[in-house]
Order: sequence, then structure tokens, then C-alpha cells
Amino acid sequence: MEIMRRLSREELSDLMLQSDQRSLGPALEKLPENASTMTEQPEEFWQRQRIAIWGRISDLERRSISRWPLFAAAAGILIVAFFVAFSGHRPVVTPQAKVDSDHELLLNVEQTMQSDGPDALQPAALLAQEMEQYGFSNSDMKVNFKETSNEN
Repeated sequence: MEIMRRLSREELSDLMLQSDQRSLGPALEKLPENASTMTEQPEEFWQRQRIAIWGRISDLERRSISRWPLFAAAAGILIVAFFVAFSGHRPVVTPQAKVDSDHELLLNVEQTMQSDGPDALQPAALLAQEMEQYGFSNSDMKVNFKETSNEN
């Protein structure tokens, strides 16, 4: 350990390279021989290899094909959800007419004139009807009021 700490990076990398060459050297020298030995297999072995490889390929193809309906269904659901979310009933915007305040006031006056008046004035309206029924008029009321005020 002490020696490694004193080495520079270049010296340490050279030392590691030499160590790797010593340990891997014999294996690398035997590689061509081992490769030729490995390839010298009977035709039956290679036939089994081909069958296994083609079996894996067909399994992958079947899996990818079986995913298409699932993908298509998911895409269809997303499209339907998109249209439902963004094509709902939108409120119909009607153009607003220009409001004339004088016209509004006239309409309010007309409605007030046609109504019997506010509920709070109903007793007064009944009193006025009874007075008309018994023959009292506005001029009689003024005279009576004036007479009563002079007597005091």
C-alpha cells in the first residue's frame, strides 16, 4: 500500500497494465485455439442453436404483436376522453343589446302604473275605495280640513 501511494498516476497505470497483461496473456494466447475448438461442433448442435434462436425471435414477435391491440385500445380511450373533455356543450353567447336607460325607466314606470301598488299601501287603497263609494271627494276633504283647522 505504501508503495502505491508514492507512485504517480502514470506509474500506477503502467503497473496495472503489466499486471493485466501477465494475468490475461495466457488466456489471450489460447483464444484462437479455443475459438476453433468451439466452432468444431456437430451439425446437430448448430441445428439446435438455430431452432432455439428462431424460437426466441418468434416469441418476441408474438409479444410485440399482442401488444398492438392493447396499445390501440389505450389510444382509442385517450382520444375519446379528449373529445369528451374538450367538446362539451359550450354556452351559446348571445349578443347583448345596447341598454337604453330612458327606455328602462319608462318600462319600470309602466309596470308600476299597472300594478296595484306596494303591499304596504293596500290599507290606504281600501280606505280610498270606501271613501269614493260613500261619495267623499278630494274637494270635500279639503273643505273639511280647512274648516276643522279654522275652528281651533
